[in-house]
Amino acid sequence: MKTNNEIEHIANDVLTKYVKRGGVFKVFNEIMNAEDIKLREIPSVSTDFVGALTKGNNNQVYIMINKNIDNLGRKNFTIAHELGHYFLRHQLHQNSVFCNSDDIVEEGHQQNAIEREANYFASCFLMPEEKIKPAFLIILENRSRKRIQDFLLVKNDYTFGVWILIRDELTKRYGVSEAALRYRLQQLKLARFEFSKF
Repeated sequence: MKTNNEIEHIANDVLTKYVKRGGVFKVFNEIMNAEDIKLREIPSVSTDFVGALTKGNNNQVYIMINKNIDNLGRKNFTIAHELGHYFLRHQLHQNSVFCNSDDIVEEGHQQNAIEREANYFASCFLMPEEKIKPAFLIILENRSRKRIQDFLLVKNDYTFGVWILIRDELTKRYGVSEAALRYRLQQLKLARFEFSKF
């Protein structure tokens, strides 16, 4: 079992090694090629299957993801989650770790320690603190009418409009879903969300 600091350190080491600039999701293929991991998108009739880290009979490592995931941010988070299993050296039981929709949780808490570690890795990997924090704070300061500077409490008022501007820019920049972005900003104590969905 690893601490969040240990997981973030491992994610940052991988980032330092492979990501020179831009969003991590843009270099997934380079990372997998360097680590000799093959990515396979497989059609699955089960909406429960999301992704897997497997090892073939020839010891080839595969990341398999459900081809039917239609949200690009969710797909990127799934790939990063499976890379988390790989870089965190999670034991492959019977040569595979299969993850269902309850395991790969972009927002919220996971009971299974291994899945929680992989989710935290994915969050840190896709949205490293040293990049997302200053980006969030600059947008927040420039977009908020009242010049909010270091924390955004999103309610059903003008702050919701500020959130939409931040969300649209950062989900595109980091290739993540709104749920993953919300969760990361809450982890970093940059935002809290108390708005009701319309």
